[in-house]
Amino acid sequence: MTKVVVIGATGKQGGAVADLLLQRGHEVVAYVRSGESPAAKALSARGARLATGDLADSDALQRACTGADAVFGLSVPFGEGGKDEEVAQGRLLVDTVARLDVHLVYSSVRGGDRPVATNIDHADSKQLIEAYLRERPVRATVLGPVYFMENVLNLGFSRLGDGILANPLTPGKPLDQVSVLDIAGMAVHAVENPDELVGERIDIASDRVTGQEAARILSEVLGREIPYQQLPLDMVRQWAGEEVATMFENFENNTDFLDIETLHARYPAVRWHSYAEWAKTVDWDRILAGRNS
Repeated sequence: MTKVVVIGATGKQGGAVADLLLQRGHEVVAYVRSGESPAAKALSARGARLATGDLADSDALQRACTGADAVFGLSVPFGEGGKDEEVAQGRLLVDTVARLDVHLVYSSVRGGDRPVATNIDHADSKQLIEAYLRERPVRATVLGPVYFMENVLNLGFSRLGDGILANPLTPGKPLDQVSVLDIAGMAVHAVENPDELVGERIDIASDRVTGQEAARILSEVLGREIPYQQLPLDMVRQWAGEEVATMFENFENNTDFLDIETLHARYPAVRWHSYAEWAKTVDWDRILAGRNS
């Protein structure tokens, strides 16, 4: 049994990691903003120990990570302080695990090891954090996830609650996507196999689908026709801002796809999910019931 601190344990990524660690019998310290949230209480009920603090609180982070074998870490974009705030979070995390000599499994973004800026703040911040990490004496495994399958659960953007699948990409444009279930699978594999994974940096994807294919799969899983609708980028700019619009422009122009088959063959212990397999794990009744709440 390994003692693992999970940063953001009530979020999508951290929650999936904490769930899998608990399933596999590890000791989990859930680092959360508040121990009173329903998600934190649920983790506590399942056997996780709660440690409260945020990613800017050096003392709280140090206390939570002291005595741990590993830390699953991430930094949070889109905060009030923008890119600088996220970079500061990442550097504090790196400094903390360096001081304690703990194995850090850091969830970054695909391409976070590249030297060329993307002009997308939430990606460029990860590049700066990874550059800082490479300079420090840290035992680390870095994961580079692609676009999240779970983004479709944001009904305000995907419009699934309205019976369609909306996205800015042209209907036949392939997009590498990853489920947080597989980020968790890879992270836990790294925690359990530090001799193999310390020093590795792995870009990860679960499946590659077009918008049309995703709509067809969701139609089958939901049992009703879900047509695909391409959103105009100008509309995305108005709704979600320039950063998100630029991200989708980059996706539309991308020809550099991951070798998913080789990745999955290399790490068979991760129970990889196709888009259809992932869709079948979702509680759609609950997700869609909340569309008006």
